[in-house]
Amino acid sequence: MRVVFRYGDRPITIDLQRREDARFAASVDGRDYEIDAELLNPATVLLTLGGRTATAYLTRRGGQVHVALDGVTYVLTPEASGAGPRDVGGRVSPEVTAPMPGKVLRLSVREGQEVSAGDDLLILEAMKMETRITADGSGTVRRVLVAEGQMVDGGQVMIEIEYRAAG
Repeated sequence: MRVVFRYGDRPITIDLQRREDARFAASVDGRDYEIDAELLNPATVLLTLGGRTATAYLTRRGGQVHVALDGVTYVLTPEASGAGPRDVGGRVSPEVTAPMPGKVLRLSVREGQEVSAGDDLLILEAMKMETRITADGSGTVRRVLVAEGQMVDGGQVMIEIEYRAAG
């Protein structure tokens, strides 16, 4: 199976083939991996790669896939077959959602603030792990819907950003 996602402005091509029960052969942008993947529940996958085990938390929101792994949340947008680069404003959801239930440890932005791709928006703590949530592009923070110390549910909207079109 082949899927193509966008992470920010970068396309990522993933080819997956099941080898046996929980073992997969994966190629990510032409780089090959052998991965063990155990589905713990519909939103949690235990991954083992090269003897290292990590838990990935997955949520879908507005056609995007949010993957929280090793303290970083990756927002992946499925690429339509044959689609090329598009303006950031046309492909990134303005809603920044919690990839999993947790506690807002730190807010790094306020309403009206300008942000660029990769800027810290907030730190979310879940299962004794801190996850840094960052902006997917350049824009203006329109609404901050959470406060430091607040508990949030997975998929809950925390911040709204009005992204500017690239170029």
